[in-house]
Amino acid sequence: MDQKNTKIGIIGAGIQGVCSALFLQKKGYQVTLFDRDEPGNAASYGNAGHFSPYASVSLNRTDILTDVPSMLISSRGPLALKWNYVPKMIPWFARFILNCGKEKMMHTAKYMHQILDQSLPAFDELFDEIDLDGLVENNGILYVWTNKSKKSRDLEIKIREELGVKQQLVNSKEIHDLEPNIKPFYDNGVFYDYARHARNPKKILIKLFENFIKKGGKFLKLNIINIDFDENKPVLRSETQRFIFDKLVIACGAFSKKLTDKLHESIPLDTERGYHIHFKNCDHLISRPVVFQNRG
Repeated sequence: MDQKNTKIGIIGAGIQGVCSALFLQKKGYQVTLFDRDEPGNAASYGNAGHFSPYASVSLNRTDILTDVPSMLISSRGPLALKWNYVPKMIPWFARFILNCGKEKMMHTAKYMHQILDQSLPAFDELFDEIDLDGLVENNGILYVWTNKSKKSRDLEIKIREELGVKQQLVNSKEIHDLEPNIKPFYDNGVFYDYARHARNPKKILIKLFENFIKKGGKFLKLNIINIDFDENKPVLRSETQRFIFDKLVIACGAFSKKLTDKLHESIPLDTERGYHIHFKNCDHLISRPVVFQNRG
């Protein structure tokens, strides 16, 4: 297939969709991005902005099921459920539980590591073409915990050791030296000195998106509601229009399942909801992202 004449449609103009669009563009494809909103106004606006190639330990872990009851009971726990949604989630829960054995856990971690290990060089390739202007900081990322969650933390450390992930274990004194303004409630932690974080994820995404448009990419602000095929080519349909492409990328996060279901792909995808709060004039308090593992 001639790449210059190959048309690719990407549904979703978040960080995944925009980065995919840029790399496909580099390979010579004609790329069109679709989103029902302006680029970066959904999850990519409010995410943590961590560049974390170490994050290969997934949720399907051997210890997670024993932690769930205490997470649900605690008002400060990281997990909350809408109970009227639970019946709908039962098939997903069942498949999740079946994938929490050691063999499945290590299978997931191994291939997550292979993907994430490529992430920093891949971002660097895209960032070399834009002016980041202080939007990314290379101060590492620090995780801390108390001995109450030591068993789970030891499991994560062991998995990363087996995968060859670089990690620096730190004690309470070393944590204090890194972040002296944090109250010393912690017992131990791990410091990833090569990890990075975005000061403003949306601004980075917009710069990448503008570069995509500058290079001849197209963006259509449309809500794609259906996908079907015409002579084996994917057809995207909005409320009023249809578009035919040679290839298709679905990168619309939590909404992807609505479209993959129409393709008869039974992907066990469900959603989690996140929140963020902005504190003004507090930049001086910590030097890098700090994650308290006990609270998820």
